[in-house]
Amino acid sequence: MGTMAYSKANYTDIDTTGAIALVLARSMDRRTDTWPYVKDISEIFYRLREKGFRLRDLGLRRIPDGYYSDDVENFVGQLLSMGYATQRSPIKLVDAGVQLCDEIVAKEGETNKTELEKLMKALDDLLSKTQVTA
Repeated sequence: MGTMAYSKANYTDIDTTGAIALVLARSMDRRTDTWPYVKDISEIFYRLREKGFRLRDLGLRRIPDGYYSDDVENFVGQLLSMGYATQRSPIKLVDAGVQLCDEIVAKEGETNKTELEKLMKALDDLLSKTQVTA
């Protein structure tokens, strides 16, 4: 029982796949010909971590110009292999890819609604401050 309290204090219960799907789907609203790359999505996760959102299974590593997540890269790769994305650099999802991400997020909301709402609010705040070049 003590482990559960420790876990909740340090990590969110939101599933990593659900979080990646959320960040990716919301980022597609601001997509340009040069944004987002996997490193851009990874940077968003680093900024979310700074705001207190820690995902148990999401790995982030420092690279020369920011942060990188192999988990995000793998997720995008899966979308590509299933035909839900047309390119990785920058990431381009087809409409069905965005819909799939939305479905994953909706499923996550069934079990972690409150935490997901907090993550969405923090994410929307971050995205509103993120500089995107055309």
